[in-house]
Amino acid sequence: MNHKPWPRLIQWLLVLAVPVFLLTANVRIVTGHWFVHWEYGKADFPPDPFGLAIAERTRLAEVCVDYLATNASLSLLADLRLPDGEPTFNARELRHMADVQVVYNHIITAGTAAALVLLGGIATLLASSHTRRRIPAALLGGSMLTLGLLGAVGTYMVLSWGEFFTTFHRIFFAGESWIFPYSDALIRLFPMRFWGDVAITIVVLLVTEAIVAGAADWLWMRRAGTDA
Repeated sequence: MNHKPWPRLIQWLLVLAVPVFLLTANVRIVTGHWFVHWEYGKADFPPDPFGLAIAERTRLAEVCVDYLATNASLSLLADLRLPDGEPTFNARELRHMADVQVVYNHIITAGTAAALVLLGGIATLLASSHTRRRIPAALLGGSMLTLGLLGAVGTYMVLSWGEFFTTFHRIFFAGESWIFPYSDALIRLFPMRFWGDVAITIVVLLVTEAIVAGAADWLWMRRAGTDA
């Protein structure tokens, strides 16, 4: 009997694509004005130590979000001014934001590639009655992989958030280019609390999506087995 290897290969590609796609989708979800408003609207969100009003912090943070989400020119940030007329960001902060945009674009590109793999792989497996049963198995495997990775990374985050935050930045950014004094606007707009909430939100979304998708895929597999 001739067993072609390509259906199994596609199945494994789908498994690997699921966590990449879900992570990217959720990174994009939190890169929005709604998240800025939600964070600054919390009663216990850290106030600006230099007295910048919530409305002004919100305005400036929204522009930073737009810079990332729309792949805008760095001039969008360079032209920002504080209420006293001074530039919001210094040269080092601008360089860091340019680096952040590069990393963000790489994440979006990876997520787009994962989405194409999912669409193409599912369409290919659907073309034959002999291979379509691999789809729910692959998607269930991807959901389980997502939960497994989250378990490992999430444990690291809970046990040592500061170390996780530092390690993440050292992986993606050169030297200490991401470290700023508390007087810099980036820290005033996005304190550690902000990034902790970003991480928690992404993790909660990923866990919810993986569980819901995994349950649906499991039911799909059972039904496919019953119909066989």
